[in-house]
Amino acid sequence: MFGILRGNCIYQKMKIIFYLCLVLPRLALAESNNPSVHYEVKVGDDLQSLEVSICFDHKLPPALFANDGSSTFVSNVRFNTGKVLEFELDRVNIPAAETGRCIFYDVLLIPRYRGEQRGGAETRLIDGREMLTSIGDWLLRPSSKTDYAEFDINFILPNGVYVSAPWSRLDKARFIGVNTAIEWEGIVAFSSQVPDTVDVNGSIFEVSILGEFQRATAADMSHWVRQSAEGVSALMGFFPRTKVQVIISPSDRTKTIVPWAYITRGGGAGIHLFVKRDANLEQLLWDFSLPHEMSHFMFPHIDSGDYWIIEGLPTYLQHLSMVKSGAITAQESWSRLYRGFASGKHTGRGYTVAESMRRLARRGTYLRVYWGGAAYFFQRDVDLRVQSQGAVTLLDVLLKYHECCYDEFRSISGDKLLSDLDVLFETDLFVRRKLVEIEIEEFPDFKATFEALGIQFLGAKPVFDEGAANGIAAQIMNPVGFDR
Repeated sequence: MFGILRGNCIYQKMKIIFYLCLVLPRLALAESNNPSVHYEVKVGDDLQSLEVSICFDHKLPPALFANDGSSTFVSNVRFNTGKVLEFELDRVNIPAAETGRCIFYDVLLIPRYRGEQRGGAETRLIDGREMLTSIGDWLLRPSSKTDYAEFDINFILPNGVYVSAPWSRLDKARFIGVNTAIEWEGIVAFSSQVPDTVDVNGSIFEVSILGEFQRATAADMSHWVRQSAEGVSALMGFFPRTKVQVIISPSDRTKTIVPWAYITRGGGAGIHLFVKRDANLEQLLWDFSLPHEMSHFMFPHIDSGDYWIIEGLPTYLQHLSMVKSGAITAQESWSRLYRGFASGKHTGRGYTVAESMRRLARRGTYLRVYWGGAAYFFQRDVDLRVQSQGAVTLLDVLLKYHECCYDEFRSISGDKLLSDLDVLFETDLFVRRKLVEIEIEEFPDFKATFEALGIQFLGAKPVFDEGAANGIAAQIMNPVGFDR
């Protein structure tokens, strides 16, 4: 089962094939720094009106795409000759005989500015003066499956305005980006505050703050990002992305520290967090939201709707990373895990995790899905450690997957991810236990796993048996620091 760790030839061949077929072409693309698609975006003083041009070095694509609501924002799509192109729901079709190379269009953003956000990227006005935009609302792009894999984009900004984007920054207002799938969400934000840069082991986190906060300073926010990123980086020894866009905006209608947060993958890695306006640094570090969102990038985009994986794995990993960063103690982490598993088991009784996932729109079932997935991955971590006498962990599995198979620009299904993990470690553990714990049993038996680890709970307080088996529990919540 664990022969791969000793460097067998199958794994080495997989790495070579992956490198030749994927990494080298991407490196060539990055090194060329010569995209064939060029955008210019002139931003109006109100931050709501945009004038956009797209020029192509080669033949025009057959169509340009955005999301299915973009026709609300985009108008007057035309060639420089004045010829107007019709907008059809989520696309603009381009005549095959057209010989021009540039297309122009106007954008009038209609942002939301009231109510709490409950979803992914959207166009929203923050504190009445700073603009958050979903790129799907206004950025017309060729299909990501065409030859137009890379583009550059230049923003012409009003004085005192700064731009945040998910792409690789060239200077204050210019970026170069990979044309990811149209359906992947992304954010461009216009702000009056200069973005801060946080470097964690070579991974760059660009932190943009929209709006005003009462107690946490910009330096506090950057500290929060740094400490969270250090904790997640400690899990595999590095952060799985080299550049991450982080946007933080205030929320007034909540008692929780971070009432809403989500990631985006369109154009690159992005995280957007709504934070209680009067939160302080201590409260931010105690909150799980940022380590959770960062942990999403430890695996690729999953397109199957398998939310028990998509949310369950980060829910487990956030507890390990917060101990690694020093945000919480190991005892607190065990307590949080136990309370979470118990709440997931209690919610949605009578349904398996898989059935609960299909009922996710019903109030409360998300707890069963999130914590059921977390319990599954907790138990796989314990299984791997016990069977290998501590030599192999879930983090080792993720590391090997990252080395051979991780592609930040590709979607896979949840079943494909689990199957790949089994192939890497020559086992059927992940797929087999998914059938039992997610599809057949109502909820993973986390209590039996805690008992096997020698952990009992008085209320939610962990009590450790003397001579707990193999010291696995102590190994899971190992000391703070970069020691992998």
